[in-house]
Amino acid sequence: MKKIISIIVLFFLFAGVSMAQESGKPGYKPGSYYTFTWDVGFPVGDMNKWAGQTSPAGWDFGGRYLLQKGLTVGFNIGWQRIGKIYDDETFTIPEKGLAINAENYRLTWMVPFQAVVAYHLKPASIISPYIGLGIGGDYAEHHLLIQEYDVYETRWDFALAPEIGVLAKFGAFSNWGAIIAVNYKWTTNYVDIYDTKFNNLAWFNLRVGLAVTLR
Repeated sequence: MKKIISIIVLFFLFAGVSMAQESGKPGYKPGSYYTFTWDVGFPVGDMNKWAGQTSPAGWDFGGRYLLQKGLTVGFNIGWQRIGKIYDDETFTIPEKGLAINAENYRLTWMVPFQAVVAYHLKPASIISPYIGLGIGGDYAEHHLLIQEYDVYETRWDFALAPEIGVLAKFGAFSNWGAIIAVNYKWTTNYVDIYDTKFNNLAWFNLRVGLAVTLR
């Protein structure tokens, strides 16, 4: 994980330095841009029933390529974990012939990958609001940790993520900027552990990070 983040940071630094002289004029229109964000998840619906706690454990790397008149296409990949510790509950383990009353930790972690289409209302402006939609899937693991027991399942899913956000450059001639966005992540993923089933897991993401624009 640390190696992946280091590679992404080095990419941003190299891209920013190599393109620093190509801005041309204030608010120049980018040909493409790349983002790295810290994602905070707010579970809702069945996801909130499974692991109902805000989670700051997430990141995302994405790229966007300008087609025409503010329309961009691109990709997102990332990692996210949502989990919560619950008070004592009773669980049976038939194969062990045991009944355990214990604190338990429920968590889901996933690796999302999506194709993204977005429309920038003012693509050549220093402040550029946008709306977008991510379409793709996730590899996910759901874990129920009871003392030394780890009951888990792995799943693949289909996911949609409508998003609104703002891309803001750090000055008229800067290739660097900030991105702030909110999306709603809906998936076909579900949890089916210990006779409990949670369908259509969903949550909101607050995304805050850096962007580098290229020409």
